[in-house]
Amino acid sequence: MIMAIVGYALLGIAALALVWFAVEKSRRQTRPVTGGLDPSVSLPYSAEVELYSNAFSHCSRKTRLVLAELGIEAKHHSLESIDTGWYQTISASYLIVNPSGLVPTLVHKGNPVFESDDILAYAQAIAPADAPQLVPSDPRLHAEMEDWLDFCSISSADAMAGMERRAGACIPGLTMPLFVTAIQHIPLRNILVGFLFHFDKQRPALFTASKLLGLRFMMQHSPARPIMQESRDHMRKHLLRLNAALAEDERQWILGADYSLADVSLSCVLLRLEETGWLEWFEKAEAIGQVSAYYARLKAREAWSEAISAQAHPIVELAKRDLRVAVSEDPALGEMIYGRISDGPARLKEVA
Repeated sequence: MIMAIVGYALLGIAALALVWFAVEKSRRQTRPVTGGLDPSVSLPYSAEVELYSNAFSHCSRKTRLVLAELGIEAKHHSLESIDTGWYQTISASYLIVNPSGLVPTLVHKGNPVFESDDILAYAQAIAPADAPQLVPSDPRLHAEMEDWLDFCSISSADAMAGMERRAGACIPGLTMPLFVTAIQHIPLRNILVGFLFHFDKQRPALFTASKLLGLRFMMQHSPARPIMQESRDHMRKHLLRLNAALAEDERQWILGADYSLADVSLSCVLLRLEETGWLEWFEKAEAIGQVSAYYARLKAREAWSEAISAQAHPIVELAKRDLRVAVSEDPALGEMIYGRISDGPARLKEVA
């Protein structure tokens, strides 16, 4: 009799779990979105401009920085992704705001604006009358700005597409060591939720492996390591291109005397390289003094303090510290991650 009661109870619990899963799954349907303003969607809002972003997200940082540069007052909604805690970006509540489950999303008077580069342009259009002009009126400079924006872009469809021509596409691969380090601070139960609800099951599989196997194993055996090395080699060439452009007429900013949307995007590329340890490595590998000085100027801007420094995430800060310590204490691991700096500038000597 007792065993029968226990059996019925377990069946009831299983049925409830299946019902819960079915309901949650139905509330978390994702679909691609088109970049730019979507006037057909009207969302509840409490401020004229609201921004949904993540502290570690490369694209989110660009949008926070442009709002600060333009002096646009916004209500900020800070969301977690799995590398900063949990899958809030695919929660049912956020998927109402952005059905793709990606950040950032700008909401202007209830209408969402998708894709970070579209948000940058839209922000300039709604900026206060006394805001700086971050989009040049000169057609030649405008075209050059668009070229640099594309150089920094990351496709939401395929984040690493076009590494040979885009520095932005190299960012995911180069983030791998910091990501694996950060995931050690995330509870496994939070990672496993991805198998239930994330639209790409390869991601929670990678996250789980990173959590269980750790940095050394992932750097030595992960199939993602060749991608990281390819990203490194392309980024090395991209930084040389950037250095040459900055050296032309001793430019203060990438287009010359005036700060632009291109500088916003480039600053976030360099930030990711700095926090992952790659920028220091590239500075040793190549003569990119113009890039280093440019990055120092970018970080000295008032908007940087508001949009970047003040938004530092504790888990990312822990991961940065852990990665520095791990590489410092284990030089072989450092070579495994970054590779050796070759004698010649055209080629990298791989670590066996």
